[in-house]
Amino acid sequence: MTRPPDRAGRLRAAALALLLAGVQAPLLAACAAQPSQIEQGRALRTGRQPHDELFEATREVREESLKAEELAGAAHAELARALGLDPRSSGDAVLEATRARVAKLRASGALFRVELAPEARLISARGGRSLDADDRKLIEAIEASLKSSVAASRQLGELSRRAAALEEKRASLAATTADTLAGDPRRREVKRELEAAERVLAEAGAIAERHAGRASKLALDLVLALDAGPAPARRGATSRPAPRQPSGSGATSRPAPRQPSGSGKAPPPRRSNAADAPKPPPPPPDADDFDP
Repeated sequence: MTRPPDRAGRLRAAALALLLAGVQAPLLAACAAQPSQIEQGRALRTGRQPHDELFEATREVREESLKAEELAGAAHAELARALGLDPRSSGDAVLEATRARVAKLRASGALFRVELAPEARLISARGGRSLDADDRKLIEAIEASLKSSVAASRQLGELSRRAAALEEKRASLAATTADTLAGDPRRREVKRELEAAERVLAEAGAIAERHAGRASKLALDLVLALDAGPAPARRGATSRPAPRQPSGSGATSRPAPRQPSGSGKAPPPRRSNAADAPKPPPPPPDADDFDP
């Protein structure tokens, strides 16, 4: 008849089991959850040009995507400071303050026009009064914010397209890795980095696209806030009356020349007189009043 183990023995056995589990747990975790190099911001060097170029380009896209939020928010922060607001103010608060300031300038006679090509710029026109230093400082800040938001939108949009193009290249390499790296001792490591690159590129592309939309929305909101309608006419420009249009088909009707009696020859064709042609309409008035 065997005696059941005493309490002290059971405690020693449990302690030994815990000790063994504590020693093995870090080893198992290290084997199971090692982050890839590309997810840590490093590019794997394989000695193979297509793979090395892909990993380096993926690393660069990842680094740029980490700065996307700051890039898209720079225009918002600078405009908030110019308006006397906290740079961390919400987009709605900054836009509402911009509308209010622009409305005051319009009420005093100022007009604005926004051009986005070949580059974004804001053109102001003096109306009832001259713009003072504070007005011009605000206009410069709004123009700088407009330029910054448009540039950020374009830059981040290009980053999103680069991520998509790299994903196509990555998928092509991943499909041929088993054959091109057959017998290579690093084949498993390369395969893991290619799989990690897929996740990194998807995340970078999504971040870039999201913040590109954010910057584009700010630019659009500023354009709508500044839109003052058609440009004013040039000072001193005289409007010429529109030319009289002949009735009927648009050509002056003249009686046909009489045929001389007894002659079988037709009279020579009548030469057209430039004075008879309708005058072209006057050119549209330009916007020389606008100050770049």
